[in-house]
Amino acid sequence: MPLTATDVRSLVRENILKLTPYSSARSEFKGKAEVLMDANESPFDTGINRYPHPKSPDVRARLAELKGVNLDQLMLGNGSDDLVDFVTRIFCRPGIDNVIALPPTFGMYKVSAAINDVEFRAVPLTPDFDIPMDKLMAQFDENSKVLWLCSPNNPSGNLMQTEKIEYLLEKFPGVVVLDEAYIEYIPERSFLPRLNEFPNLIITQTLSKAWGVAGIRLGAAYASPFIIKMMNGIKAPYNINVLTQQRALEILADEQGMRERITFLMQAREELAAALQEFEVVDHVFPSVTNFILVRFQNSDRVYQHLLEHGIVVRNQSKQPNCANCLRITVGTAEENARFLEVLSALNQL
Repeated sequence: MPLTATDVRSLVRENILKLTPYSSARSEFKGKAEVLMDANESPFDTGINRYPHPKSPDVRARLAELKGVNLDQLMLGNGSDDLVDFVTRIFCRPGIDNVIALPPTFGMYKVSAAINDVEFRAVPLTPDFDIPMDKLMAQFDENSKVLWLCSPNNPSGNLMQTEKIEYLLEKFPGVVVLDEAYIEYIPERSFLPRLNEFPNLIITQTLSKAWGVAGIRLGAAYASPFIIKMMNGIKAPYNINVLTQQRALEILADEQGMRERITFLMQAREELAAALQEFEVVDHVFPSVTNFILVRFQNSDRVYQHLLEHGIVVRNQSKQPNCANCLRITVGTAEENARFLEVLSALNQL
């Protein structure tokens, strides 16, 4: 049985439950505002002289429409990094509680734990990047508050098995955070339609990947209304600025354009993967459902340096668990992919 809503409430730090959130000037009245003299802003119109709405209602409404959730089931952060920190601070008592993650995975889970003086327990994925259920569950105890699952996983590019995620949602004694940063590349595998089944489930998504606006730093958390209320209670008053809200609405209005870009990237990914398999310097190309490919080379450091000398930057993952000699390669434009293969081909012939 998954945790109940009452169980989830008991996981929250006592001081967070008692917290009175900061109330911004703009949130203390209802009705139409014609003259704003409440927040000590400049009265001169620069287009951005007013504070943004603290809860980004228009962006949230559009996301709720796209994702099929209620408004009280989502909140926004200044990138997913914001959301990771919110979860850690809400549920984890410094020096007492622990969080668990399965490397290789997104590095901010560990960083957030360290910043907040929370024990970080790492249970490496199997060599084929699957969840080692027995080893993972052996790490659970009464102070385990957060389980981080990344699906599709970064940097391996694979999905976690649905049945295993379901089982962990039922058995983990804390909240399970499912990082779906890359879910637009395979939307049918999102857990969002099942959000109401699991009171202890938090899903994070982002506009940085498939939506193509990493520069505005906007992430979204989806959870029960209670968890969303807790997250809103600890966020900065105006954590999403006016320009970010405006640009987000523009990009979210073009879902078709996003889908077309995904179609290109998925085809380009398969072509890039097929080409890489023909190189002698390549040992293995891991299957991926995302916009990147994890590749094991005979000598990743040599390949990385060669690419860098020719102005091509990829991510060296060789120090991550089960990623010896691995580079993570993001699918680029047709021209970028061709240039990458051209430069790699020169090394292949040496």
